[in-house]
Amino acid sequence: MEKGEFKELIELLMKNDLICKKLNEIKLNTRKKLKAYLGVNLKNEYCFVLKLDKKSRFLSKDIDVLYEFLPKEINFRYKKKILILNGPICSKAKEKINDWKIINGAG
Repeated sequence: MEKGEFKELIELLMKNDLICKKLNEIKLNTRKKLKAYLGVNLKNEYCFVLKLDKKSRFLSKDIDVLYEFLPKEINFRYKKKILILNGPICSKAKEKINDWKIINGAG
């Protein structure tokens, strides 16, 4: 990951009151434009951050992508699940993932 890209991610999380004292990128074996990070916030809660670069609308069928990359072996420990999207999100998809914090990463 490039330094500038990581700095932008940290600033975006800070702007949304999410400060991680530890944040590591997970290498994903995929051709999709997404990046995943595991971190620990200041309250010692485990965070899973998924950044999806998609210009089109995020639909209900795209929810499977979220859970496909969520670490299954440590899923129960992760109190915070954060989705960073560059495009709009369908209202039905938003209802289905109400346990995720959704951040608009555009612009």
